Amino acid sequence: MMIRAGRFIVKVATILTLTSASLVLAPISSGIAAAPPATVESSSPISTDPLFSSSFKDFNRKMQPLDQYKGKLIVVYFWATWCAPCRAEVPELIALHEKYKSRDAVVVGIAVDQADKVEKFAKELGINYPLLVGGNEAIDLSKKLGNRIGGLPFTVIIDRQGNVVAKVLGETPKGKLEGILKPLLG
Repeated sequence: MMIRAGRFIVKVATILTLTSASLVLAPISSGIAAAPPATVESSSPISTDPLFSSSFKDFNRKMQPLDQYKGKLIVVYFWATWCAPCRAEVPELIALHEKYKSRDAVVVGIAVDQADKVEKFAKELGINYPLLVGGNEAIDLSKKLGNRIGGLPFTVIIDRQGNVVAKVLGETPKGKLEGILKPLLG
């Protein structure tokens, strides 16, 4: 976008998203933008092959293959420490993981951030679910799972058979994830 400021023309890279509830104006840096308010979509068929063939590093810089979660009910959460809605959702994700881990459900956080920042944040909040760190490859994976704009936070729920059953772009209304999970727990 070009803005005229007196005699000068300033180039501004932004994403404008207008919804009935709000206006989101986010600077673009490395192609990642804050997502508009949450939209929950039940999935049209989306292949989880890209997810289960991916690996990301943990805090020990060890590659963790995502196929280790096959057969579980999975909440895949793409996020970043600089994303305010992402930060706000972490306590609910901690509670969900704690409540349902004994029923073969797992929350997996994939951070689009720097490992040291993620590790510090995780310690401060006592994050109890697996956290992995990615960069642009994490955003690319989220797009393959239905995140058309590459926004954060982005949540995908995958059933035990490996099917995408829901995806949420933006901050999830409190209780919505648990409402999606409960019927899938059997």
